[in-house]
Amino acid sequence: MEHAFVSAGDYLIESTGKQRIIEVLLLTCVGVAMYDRISKVGGVCHILLHDSPHDEHTWQPKSYASSCLALFVDELVKSGAEPGRLEAVVAGGALGLPFSQYDVNLDIGGRICECVYRFLQRHDIPVKKSATGGCSGMKIVVRTDNWRVDIIHFTQLENRVQEISKPSPPQIREAIINTKPIPQIAIRLIRLLHAGDYDMHDITDELSHDQVLSAKIISYCNSAFMSQARKIDSITRATLVLGEIRLLEIVISAALRDFFEKQVGGYSLLKGGLFKHSLAVAHLTKIIAGRIEGLDEQTGYTAGLLHDIGKVVLDQFVAASRPLFYNMPHEARIADMITVEREAFATDHQEIARQLAAIWNLPESLGEAASLHHYPEGAVHYPELVHAVYLADLLATWFMAGMELEKINTANLAGRMKRIGLEVTDIPAIVGHAPWKEMMYL
Repeated sequence: MEHAFVSAGDYLIESTGKQRIIEVLLLTCVGVAMYDRISKVGGVCHILLHDSPHDEHTWQPKSYASSCLALFVDELVKSGAEPGRLEAVVAGGALGLPFSQYDVNLDIGGRICECVYRFLQRHDIPVKKSATGGCSGMKIVVRTDNWRVDIIHFTQLENRVQEISKPSPPQIREAIINTKPIPQIAIRLIRLLHAGDYDMHDITDELSHDQVLSAKIISYCNSAFMSQARKIDSITRATLVLGEIRLLEIVISAALRDFFEKQVGGYSLLKGGLFKHSLAVAHLTKIIAGRIEGLDEQTGYTAGLLHDIGKVVLDQFVAASRPLFYNMPHEARIADMITVEREAFATDHQEIARQLAAIWNLPESLGEAASLHHYPEGAVHYPELVHAVYLADLLATWFMAGMELEKINTANLAGRMKRIGLEVTDIPAIVGHAPWKEMMYL
């Protein structure tokens, strides 16, 4: 049966009788499944925030409980559902682990849940099943053949217990050496972009000789997300539509997709999850960089995209050790990912990223961000950039749950945000500006 995932800030409705499984992965976000069993019409919405940051230029109505639910129900009815027969299942709105008092005070998930339950009560839509709050991620699974809806906690996904065999330092080193390098075209473009010294004609000419990459870019430009009236059939035309900088960001991202998409069962709960997470961090870092004086947005984007390169090496070992990441005692569960990795592998993805950045001769700013984003206080040369990546990584984990295994300590969140001139209360606005739906098309 076909599987479909609903991205953050979006919803999906099935009314054609097609049999498939619709899933939504949740942590801070809230998922709402609604369905009319008799009309065989239903779907799931994936809500990011309770209300918008009140910026008309970034209005994304499907992202907010205050606007999404009305649109969702209206479309269900237009698709054939009877309002009086609608039933609902609600899940998500968790704090996550580890969490701090700041997470409790923000209570993003709790506020979304309040809006959702108020809406359902006001419209006399009964809640047949719910699991909201708590500290763990979960997913809603909807079968359209019988409209059965299940809520599955991430801790239920892996219940095997096995002996963990720690890889030796030589095995880790061999994995680093044997890791397929980032595509050369991506390396060249990263260096050109960061040097600010490039000729777009030379770049488009080089891209035209890479038929696979060119096809990916043109396909993205012609996707439903872009909705171009005129079909784009060349890199030159794509440059005119997207602009030089945005084209370069997309080219670098597309070139790195195959690098990240190694397997299912490692850090990611679904194929491509590690790449989608990195793409989200790239967009969020760019948004955060725009709020920090003197920090280049394109550098932020690339740093966010590359921050988890060390996980590509460890991914094969995580696949074998995965039960450890889920079946830990409570005391270990509150530790961040770096602590868990060091316990399991005697190294961590930050240290491996440092080595890879040196091997590939990446710009120093990108290497520092990749090797210190969990502990940004250690940054010496580019502290603002590293703090921005830390925050973006945390937000991507909250709002794109399940894309990858991650545990980020938030005990110093307020201080780290203050270091770059931001407040915890700025988080909803940052999240509201991110192009969540766009990330699913690349």
